[in-house]
Amino acid sequence: MYQSHKVSAIVTCAGRGVRFGGNKLLVKINGVTILEKTVREFVHPSIDEIIVTISPENRDVYHEILVEKAGLPVTLVDGGEERFISAQLGLAATNGDIVMVHDGVRPFVNSELIDRALAAGVEHGAAMLGMPTVVQLKTVDDDEFVTGSLDRSHSWLGQTPQVFRRDLLEVAYEKAIASSYHRISDDADLVAEFTGHRVKIVKGEDYNIKITTRTDLVIADQIMAQADWE
Repeated sequence: MYQSHKVSAIVTCAGRGVRFGGNKLLVKINGVTILEKTVREFVHPSIDEIIVTISPENRDVYHEILVEKAGLPVTLVDGGEERFISAQLGLAATNGDIVMVHDGVRPFVNSELIDRALAAGVEHGAAMLGMPTVVQLKTVDDDEFVTGSLDRSHSWLGQTPQVFRRDLLEVAYEKAIASSYHRISDDADLVAEFTGHRVKIVKGEDYNIKITTRTDLVIADQIMAQADWE
């Protein structure tokens, strides 16, 4: 519970790692799979239930890692083809009035980041972590010609956890599916676009990286070497 709110966490682990070239959730960091390392952080005093969305073909191995060996209090839910569809299926398995959604391949989430996102989500109804960008982001057309640049003073790199009132997520998912929404997006974009509710962004941390390519594993090793991670 958090300020009388029941809190549900959905950790999205239904991806197939196409860009990575394999199941990155099963890669080990410091002897622990990315899957377990990420999910374990959500065993948190303010979180009442943990839902892990998965690909059906991974159910047995994920159950073995998370439940049989690690003993984590999680519920595994089969996901869908799109990330937000997986999250919607996860949402259907929860009963919290505040819902936190996190990428399973962000293994360096911790209690501080969870607390930060949760506080902002409860206060504003919709919130996410992010970092102000320090690089020049270009906009391009379909033929990959530059059409402009984003103003760095107003450009942030999105992170998770993202936290929402349950009703906002329900409406956003339902409308996204009804409109055959196919753009690559996160839950914050869906809530903003389909409910009109503004999403508060609060500062995350540089180390809260998403493991997308094998190069990210090199960065992960550096993070592990520079910090006291358990």
